[in-house]
Amino acid sequence: MENKGNRNLFERGVYVYDPLDYPLDWLIQRGVRVTMGAPLASTGKARVKIAESELISKASGHVALLGASGAYITRGVMESLSDLRFILKLGIGTEVIDMASASEFGIMVANTPVELEVDVVAEHCIALMLGLLKRLDFYNVAWLRGGGWKDPEHMSGTLFGRTIGVVGFGHIGRAVAKRLASWGVRILVHDLKAFDPPLGVEVVDLDQLLAESDLVTLHVPGVAAGEPPLLDEQRLSMMKKGALLVNTARGNLVDTETLKVMLKSGQLAGAAFDVFNPEPPRPDDELLSCANVIATPHMAAWNKDLRAAMAMLAFENLFTMFEGGVPKNLVNPESLKGQRYGR
Repeated sequence: MENKGNRNLFERGVYVYDPLDYPLDWLIQRGVRVTMGAPLASTGKARVKIAESELISKASGHVALLGASGAYITRGVMESLSDLRFILKLGIGTEVIDMASASEFGIMVANTPVELEVDVVAEHCIALMLGLLKRLDFYNVAWLRGGGWKDPEHMSGTLFGRTIGVVGFGHIGRAVAKRLASWGVRILVHDLKAFDPPLGVEVVDLDQLLAESDLVTLHVPGVAAGEPPLLDEQRLSMMKKGALLVNTARGNLVDTETLKVMLKSGQLAGAAFDVFNPEPPRPDDELLSCANVIATPHMAAWNKDLRAAMAMLAFENLFTMFEGGVPKNLVNPESLKGQRYGR
């Protein structure tokens, strides 16, 4: 169905369900009607995911949705929003979107794989590694305010000489390994896809990686709804006693109940998380009270330049769709044959 020049799409516009932290001028100047279902800028407070019924009610009549992970865009949402034709996802992951249904209905989904995100997230991952090794979970302002000083039970460690296990060797996993290459570490990598490993990287199966690594870092997509965590009780038990775990990927990759037990018992020496399940975590979540945990609020990619680049890419993708074109970041090309619009 050709929609080039169809101003009706511009007028029916886009419903934005997450803060953009970037002005809307570019879209508005081009005649796009924008409805904000969230504050334009983040507030510093966690936002619970929008209920399906609320999303359906407020986004009704719009032809596009734009946001990050502030709502689950389910089959039910797509069935109820009969005008929906485009979904713009800030960031790379699309696990909050029922991709099979989107493709079936002919709803194009475009993400924003900005190159800067790789560097920003890789740096955050390294920071969390160093934070655990240097015991920044223990030595902090609160410790000093209480009169604390150097404690013989909490000496710092070093990356040098350690074995680091990188689970997932996509862009971010590769960027982490590249940064570690000159630190005097042994790097083990596991990925489901075959690849030619760079010099200094050993490709192993997941069980060997868990058994031999002093620190494990996760860089794979989240598991599908209803599927068990990648690091379930059995897999977590394979990790070396005293090992560390870093997760900047997705919260549902780890069985957190088992992890809490292992952290409290000392089986694992520490963990650092930028992602949680559910997200945001409850303030009373035991994981946040573990003494050997460092946690950040899913902000590995919280960078001003990156946010601006992702917003602009989403705007450009949306405008291309409104003009009847195919965006360069289309995630589901099979949607072009979807049934809803007779493409």
